[in-house]
Amino acid sequence: MAYQYQHIACGGTFDLLHKGHQTVLLAAFKKAKFVSIGITTDFMNKKLNKPTFQIQNLRRRELEDFLKSKKLNRRSKIILLDDIYGSTLSDKTIEALVVSEETLGGAERINEARIKRGLKRLPIIICPKVLAQDKKMLSSSRIREGIIARSGQSYLSSLHKIANKPITKEVRRKLKKPLGPLVKVTRSLTLKNAPFMAVGDMTVSTFLKFDVCPNISVVDLFIGRQRKFSNLAQLGFANNKADFVIKNPRGIISKQLIQILKRAINHNKQKMIIQVLGEEDLATIPAILLSPLGFSIYYGQPARGTVMVKVTEKIKQDICSVFKLK
Repeated sequence: MAYQYQHIACGGTFDLLHKGHQTVLLAAFKKAKFVSIGITTDFMNKKLNKPTFQIQNLRRRELEDFLKSKKLNRRSKIILLDDIYGSTLSDKTIEALVVSEETLGGAERINEARIKRGLKRLPIIICPKVLAQDKKMLSSSRIREGIIARSGQSYLSSLHKIANKPITKEVRRKLKKPLGPLVKVTRSLTLKNAPFMAVGDMTVSTFLKFDVCPNISVVDLFIGRQRKFSNLAQLGFANNKADFVIKNPRGIISKQLIQILKRAINHNKQKMIIQVLGEEDLATIPAILLSPLGFSIYYGQPARGTVMVKVTEKIKQDICSVFKLK
């Protein structure tokens, strides 16, 4: 195969290696026989105040695995970056730079530095934007925020496919298996894994007994389909008024429930109460799919106890598999 260049360079953070990263990398290999790939170090990211979900070693390992899966590892070299320049100011065999629109500024700075050193300006190959399913930018930050998957799948769009539709017996059977470990709520547990969200009256009231108020509480004043509380104060809330009161019929994930959970998750207010008229059992599903990675969600499993879910990419995809969402 004839290549336009013998050696070109590209670089990035490669946090949560996604379809957009892969597109840039594959574009580089189509243009050149050999590609130098710069990956930012944890030191550089800290210096630039650029948060990542994955540490340097994990980001590098996933990059290496991707290159091996495409049989491109022998045509590439990974360089650790403590600055934006890497080997572009010293390696005279580099003939061009491959960037995304977002990293174009870095490539221009590299060329400015090269000219000051008496080196020639490198051609810049700009890859087109890669959009997610919601037609917005596919980015690591949006994956960290729990909005999209690495493939670009929009969790909100996926939820809308099942909204207002009765959950099938097959799905309900699968959901009887806890989505995380069963835990005993104690003061020690709450200090280590403070609840971002708690779903269910028994679960919420248990946290409140320890003077721990979840960021988001979802309740319906029922336990086991029997009315147990007449108001929020009886549950243990200091505030007897819910921030949102919504309808959600039994066996349904309503559009209103999805919309309100999304608003609550994105809201700046520290503590929010969602009171459901109907049933809140299935609120755990949109709660997990819409929440940022790393957040803790607790819910009650009938006859089993309290389940703690640490929001991960895997649990999101497991839920999508149960509901056959793509």
